[in-house]
Amino acid sequence: MGKKNWLIVACKTLEDEIKAVNKDNLDCIMLEYALHRVPDALRSELKKSLEKSKGYEAVLFGYGLCSNGTAHLGSQSQTLVVPKVHDCISILLGSRTIYDKEFSDHPATYYLSKGWIDQKAGPLDNYHEYLEKYDEATAKWIIETEYANYKRIVYIHTVEAPQEYVKEAKRVADFLGIAFEERQGSLRMLEKLVSGEWDNEFIVNPPGQMIMQRSFL
Repeated sequence: MGKKNWLIVACKTLEDEIKAVNKDNLDCIMLEYALHRVPDALRSELKKSLEKSKGYEAVLFGYGLCSNGTAHLGSQSQTLVVPKVHDCISILLGSRTIYDKEFSDHPATYYLSKGWIDQKAGPLDNYHEYLEKYDEATAKWIIETEYANYKRIVYIHTVEAPQEYVKEAKRVADFLGIAFEERQGSLRMLEKLVSGEWDNEFIVNPPGQMIMQRSFL
């Protein structure tokens, strides 16, 4: 299977990481993070991406299960490859095992990265969105309710980025009044994805079959 005939479909939160590992200059379709908020919309856009991918032998997804966004995708002519993770945090940390340990030790954690901050996908961004619709007291109440269970913000380092990104993540933690930590992430899962090292960390879905939710277990 020729690498030049593979297509990457990924979330824009992973755009910098994809660029860093895409040594063979595989074609890419990058989708907006906001689609995560509406899983049906995400699945619809992923299906549209598949419709645009005719002629490629394989489609590599820079997604996990992502609120079932990748469940029930299938192609009659292409192999679909998806990291066997629930969302992109495992991808950014480098493995599902690392994420599971983090979750076990600190379940109430909100993760940020350069891509998440660039995509304005954090609590502080949500607060500013609410301020455009409601008064300050209401906006704060919504945020406090929405993020009441979080105890920690973690910034994941993957690609090189200005220190301002860490400072922004710290501002989010201070805004919510919770702890702040940093973690070193890894590009290993994305490197395996684009190089064809599709072992048991990936779902390799052959032509004519559908990706099932249970495949991510």
